[in-house]
Amino acid sequence: MIPEPRRDPALLADDPMAEVQRLRRRIEALEQDKRDLEMMLEMTTEHSDSVEEELHTKAEEALRESERRLRVIVEATPIPVVISREADDQIVYANAMAGPLLGLPTRALVGRTITEFYHDPNAQQQLLETLALEGCVDHREVRFRGADGRAPWVDVSIRLLDFNGQASLLSAWHDITHLKELNLAASCFVPREYLAFLEKDSLVDVHLGDHVSGEMTVMFSDLRSFTSISEEMTSQENFDFVNAYLGRVSPVIRKHRGFIVKYLGDGIMAIFPGSADDGVQAGIEKLNQINEYNAYRKTKRRFPIQVGMGLNTGHMMVGMVGERHRMQGDAFSDHVNLTSRLEGLTKHYSISCIISAATKERLTNPGRYDIRFLGKVQVKGKYKPLDLYEVYSADLPEFRSLKQETQEEYEQALAHFYARKFAEAQSMLFRVLQKNPRDKVAWHHLMKTTECLDNGVPENWTGVTVMASK
Repeated sequence: MIPEPRRDPALLADDPMAEVQRLRRRIEALEQDKRDLEMMLEMTTEHSDSVEEELHTKAEEALRESERRLRVIVEATPIPVVISREADDQIVYANAMAGPLLGLPTRALVGRTITEFYHDPNAQQQLLETLALEGCVDHREVRFRGADGRAPWVDVSIRLLDFNGQASLLSAWHDITHLKELNLAASCFVPREYLAFLEKDSLVDVHLGDHVSGEMTVMFSDLRSFTSISEEMTSQENFDFVNAYLGRVSPVIRKHRGFIVKYLGDGIMAIFPGSADDGVQAGIEKLNQINEYNAYRKTKRRFPIQVGMGLNTGHMMVGMVGERHRMQGDAFSDHVNLTSRLEGLTKHYSISCIISAATKERLTNPGRYDIRFLGKVQVKGKYKPLDLYEVYSADLPEFRSLKQETQEEYEQALAHFYARKFAEAQSMLFRVLQKNPRDKVAWHHLMKTTECLDNGVPENWTGVTVMASK
C-alpha cells in the first residue's frame, strides 16, 4: 500500500503542461538511474557471482523505487493524470483525481481503454498523430464522455515514457468545462467571428482601441413603421417581438461570413470583411426570411412587417470603443455614415434594399442579382451625388417578375430623364406602370418627370435628388 504522499508545493501548479514536464524530468532521472545500474552490471563479468547477484538486487530495488517515486509524484499532482499502454490504449495507472472527472472510482479506470472516454472516437488517433509528428501533445481541447452522463471539455497534454518496462503514454487532463461555458456565454456579447476578425484568441485579449482597418462592406437595416406596430403591444410583447425578429435574421449574417457589430434597438449594423457579395447575399436571404415570417404572421392575422436595408463598400476602421470599464464594437468612416443614410432612403423610395455604386462595382458577377438603377442622389451632409441601385432579388415572385419584365424600359426612361428628354421619359414610364402599376419607384420617377415637363428646369439642372433630411 502506498503511503499518503507529502505534497510538494512545487508540484501544485495549475498548468497541466508544466506538471507533465516536471513528471517527465523525474521519470528521465529515474530511467537514467536504471541505465547506470544496468551498465554497472554489464561491467561486472570479471567479478564473483556474489557481486553480480548484489548488483542484480540493487537494480531490482532501483526499479521498484522508480515506480514507487513515479506513483508518489503522480498522486501528488493536483490534476487528473493517467498512464496508458501505447500498444492497446489500456489504462495501467490513474491518480485519485482522474476518477471523479469521469464519474467513476479511480480504481475502476485501470484495465479500461482510454478511448472509451473520448466523445469523438477519432480523438485518440488525432492525438497520436500529433505525438508522432511533434514528440509531444500540449494543450489540446478534447470532449470527454463521463460514466455519469457528463461530457466535460478537457485540456489534454501527453508525453511518452516507459512504465513497467512497456512503452506508455502519460496523459495530464485539466477540466476546462467551466471555461468553455464562460467563453460560450461571452460569445453572445462579443461574437467569435468578431474576435477572429480582431485576431484575438479570447475575450480577455481584447483591449480598448483594438481595431482593424481596410475595405469592407457594411450593412444597416431597420424595421419600418415599428412605432405604429409597437403601439398595439405591451412592453413585454414588444420585447418578445423584437427578439423573435432578430432571432430569425441574425444567423443569416453569420452564414455569409459577416458579423453583427451592434444592435440598434430593432436595427442591425453588420460588417462583411470578405467581399461585397457576402453582404448582398446576406441581405437577400435576410429579406427572404422576412417574407417567410410575414407568411406566418398572416396565419395569425397580424400585420406584415417591412425592413429597410442599405449596403455600402469602402475603407473603414472597425474595433473597440468606449472606456476602460465599458467597451463595445463599432465602425468609423464616411462610408459607414453614408450607409446609414442609404438605409434611410429605403423609406423615401418605398423599397427594401439599396446598394451604392461602390458595392455594385465590387460584386463578382452583378448579373446574378436583380439590380436596377435607382437614381442620382445627394444625401444630407454630402456634396457629391451618388449613383444608387435597388436590389429586388427578394421581392415576392409576382413583383420580382414584373420588375424583370419592365427593367429595360424603366432604365431607358431614366436615361431619357437625365438627358432632359422628359416627354420620352414620361411616355416610357407610363408603359412600365401599365404593366406593373405597383412599381412605387417608377411612380416616383414619373412624378418627378411630369413636374420637370410641366414647370421646366434651370440651366444648371442635373437631375440629382437632394435629400434635406437623413
